[in-house]
Amino acid sequence: MTDYQSVIMNLDQSLLRDLGQLLAEAEIALVKGPQTGLLMMVARDPFAADFCLGEILITEAETEYQDQRGYAMVLGEEPERAVLLAAVTAVGQSSNEALKKRIESFLAEPSARLSQWADWQRKLLTKTLVSFETMVKR
Repeated sequence: MTDYQSVIMNLDQSLLRDLGQLLAEAEIALVKGPQTGLLMMVARDPFAADFCLGEILITEAETEYQDQRGYAMVLGEEPERAVLLAAVTAVGQSSNEALKKRIESFLAEPSARLSQWADWQRKLLTKTLVSFETMVKR
């Protein structure tokens, strides 16, 4: 099963509810969460030294389905999104091929839209690239 983390992170609320209804018939147990917390955001500067940007709010959840565990950590206060992502992860590791296919077909169209959006952004960005070699004054 494909990794649908970015797709689930970009679903609007109505599609998120629909995904929840799709998973509602499966016996998915909530093991932990959803719980919010703070996570230190570390970045690397141009001199390869780590520095702390600050704390970011996250929501995490853990689920279990057919003895398979799913874990998710998402940015912001998104309890429903964290639980659904953890549930999809657990189902993805399970042997229930029928449910996997239903999830894949449900997420196929939003995945295609997200891919088109990323392509559009990439093309838009490519237009702004500067070739410094051609800017040399001769």
